[in-house]
Amino acid sequence: MVLIVGAAEAGKSTFAAWLANALHARGLTVAIVDADVGQSEIGPPATVGFGRVRRPLTRTGDAELLEFEFVGVTSPGRRPWRIVEAAGLMSARARAAFDRVIVDTSGFIGGGFAGAVKQRKITAVDPDVVVAIQVADEAEHIVRYLAGRARPRVLRLPAIRGMRPRSPAARRRHRDAGLARHLEGAGPIVLALVRVAVHSIGGEPLSPESIAVGAIAAVHASNGETLALGVVDAVDAVRRTLTVRTTRTADEIAAVTVGETTVT
Repeated sequence: MVLIVGAAEAGKSTFAAWLANALHARGLTVAIVDADVGQSEIGPPATVGFGRVRRPLTRTGDAELLEFEFVGVTSPGRRPWRIVEAAGLMSARARAAFDRVIVDTSGFIGGGFAGAVKQRKITAVDPDVVVAIQVADEAEHIVRYLAGRARPRVLRLPAIRGMRPRSPAARRRHRDAGLARHLEGAGPIVLALVRVAVHSIGGEPLSPESIAVGAIAAVHASNGETLALGVVDAVDAVRRTLTVRTTRTADEIAAVTVGETTVT
């Protein structure tokens, strides 16, 4: 398993696609875990997802989505330990099913807190190799603690030249487009709160008054499986109903997890 760290627009996803193609060409089964919750390529935003490489990729988003874990936020600095947990879970599931797994991470690396989050993610994922892609030494505070250890091995690579940073507006458009693709064909469904459990991403039960209209949410089956994402369209505290725009039907949904990110 390989985990990639580096600043935003350093070329992490480009390298992940190249490595996936090289491994796939050798006849190995390959999965890519996308742990960049704000600029997701595999799976919708606010999730950590993983996909299978079935054919040569032009970008990591060409991988076939197999599964995702909802984290409820699109900023890697919010709920970081929930993102770490989801990255560890998706990586373990991918490792159990594939010969090789590549874990792509966000560009959230600057400062001591971001470094601690990345180090916790490395521990949760437990990779064999950590690839640090750097212009200079901007990821050293993340990987230096691995010096002298048998594993993971650290490989340092130069950042890919010519990568143009996305503006905040472009990053927002990317998130909106990813959610729109996931919700293609979605419609509003009304859920009775006497039947459907609604909770926060921290697991706390939510009253109708505390549910934000416009919030991104995940809908779950009775066995806890995440079926799809949706958007909270309306809450009726009197009738105790929740209207969610999603691609699934009311009969399929036994629970809803409401995230902390809203759409306009």
